[in-house]
Amino acid sequence: MAGEYDVGSPTQRVNVYEAGRLVTQIMCESSQDAADVAAEWEQREGFACEIDDLAVRHAPDDVLAPEPEDILEEDDYRDPPT
Repeated sequence: MAGEYDVGSPTQRVNVYEAGRLVTQIMCESSQDAADVAAEWEQREGFACEIDDLAVRHAPDDVLAPEPEDILEEDDYRDPPT
């Protein structure tokens, strides 16, 4: 189909519970889709839903900066070959 392409994986997951037990998980591509799915399930007696946001979002400080304990100390380096 012209002009259509895959924009990535689903970013929302609807967990459906019956009497506190997880019965199914439904993947959705948007928050609105997930809200619609959850509303439909919750109309049924005994069902509850939880929506998980699976989108990866990074803040500027999240860029793989090493933690202080991960920084190599001077004696961690091997001596060069002789």
